Amino acid sequence: MFVEPPMKRNVTPTAPEENTAQPMPLLPDAERMAWIAQGVMPHENAVRRWLSGMVLPGITEDDIIQDCYARFCAAPFQDIQNGRAFFFSCARNLVIDHARKSKIRYLDEDLGLEACNIADERPNPEQNLDARQQLDWLREQMILLPSPCKDVFILRKIYNHSHDYIAQSLGLSRRAVERHLGRGLQKLVEASKNSK
Repeated sequence: MFVEPPMKRNVTPTAPEENTAQPMPLLPDAERMAWIAQGVMPHENAVRRWLSGMVLPGITEDDIIQDCYARFCAAPFQDIQNGRAFFFSCARNLVIDHARKSKIRYLDEDLGLEACNIADERPNPEQNLDARQQLDWLREQMILLPSPCKDVFILRKIYNHSHDYIAQSLGLSRRAVERHLGRGLQKLVEASKNSK
């Protein structure tokens, strides 16, 4: 069976006042292009590095970047304060959208958000209490040292003064300062052994 091709119809152009739909501009305006060039494009390499650390099955970094630029062309850029943050946020949202469509579940670590889960490296309360008790014990033992020994030991070990300074301040010889330090340390070691 033979089918004839459709014939061209004569179409009369519509008058300008009858056509109410405004044509969509093909390129963004100059102000938007300037914003993209100055506020967004300098951060593209950083976003690419961030994306390269992720598994993006079925989509490439270039796809994400291109979709970001498409969103930049439609975004109300006058309200955007930080182009870098907006670029990263847009890329992150596109990765999440793609993962949802692909039924992929990303852990926070895969999105580079591991900084939110940093363990507290400070000592726990038990360690703080133990350290405080040891310092209190050491303070008590230093106070119990005989007078010249105590003064020399505190000036050297607590205030980190030189032997010469201590000798001059207390009117002792340098050799006497060294002897008092040795005796003070020996007494603290003995007290430590006796307390255990």
